[in-house]
Amino acid sequence: MAILVAQDIIKQYKQYDRVITAVNQVSFEIEEGEYIAVMGPSGSGKSTLIQICAGLDKPNAGHVWLRGQDLTAMNQDELCRYRGKMVGFVFQEHRLVPYYTALENILLPLTAAGRDLEQYRERLRKLVDILGLSDRLNHLPSELSGGQQQKVSIARALIHYPQVLFADEPTGNLDKAASLDVLGMMLGLKKELKQTLVIVTHDPDVAGKADRVFLMDNGVLTPKYS
Repeated sequence: MAILVAQDIIKQYKQYDRVITAVNQVSFEIEEGEYIAVMGPSGSGKSTLIQICAGLDKPNAGHVWLRGQDLTAMNQDELCRYRGKMVGFVFQEHRLVPYYTALENILLPLTAAGRDLEQYRERLRKLVDILGLSDRLNHLPSELSGGQQQKVSIARALIHYPQVLFADEPTGNLDKAASLDVLGMMLGLKKELKQTLVIVTHDPDVAGKADRVFLMDNGVLTPKYS
């Protein structure tokens, strides 16, 4: 059963007197529980596409249905509420709040939504244990390694039980050993938490573990056939 359906997505930007088409009439479906990798050169529209699919950006045309709900028809308040229930997003640059501890950053989606943190105590314990962050929770981002910051951002994306996790180059700033560690951990969490995973990556080792790989170039998405 498809958990995510994108139909004829177009996203354009105006740059001076030119119109740039970042996503050019893209359509695809993702089945529940799949791991999808999206590859392609820099500037091909990969990040823009998954941000639209996650409800973080709006297309100029087309529709995105997540669990049967049309994200493109929602207003900003409706989108925020729905994302808070359905979607986790790991940014390439971590985007941690620099003056918050690792623990405060992880809990940010819950505190921002005014949720009862006590209900998530076991979830937090489990994530921290899996990610090996128990001794780093009181540290600021500047006191963490790149891999540890990425693990904090992953925990933050997963704390609210999202059904779909999007990750934009989650291993892009890591060395090979750390990349494999983070990927293995994300795939382990996907299996344990029964999630759907969509990763943008340049790394063939990361893409090699995917159920399906899509290639994006000049805003056009095509499946990769082995």
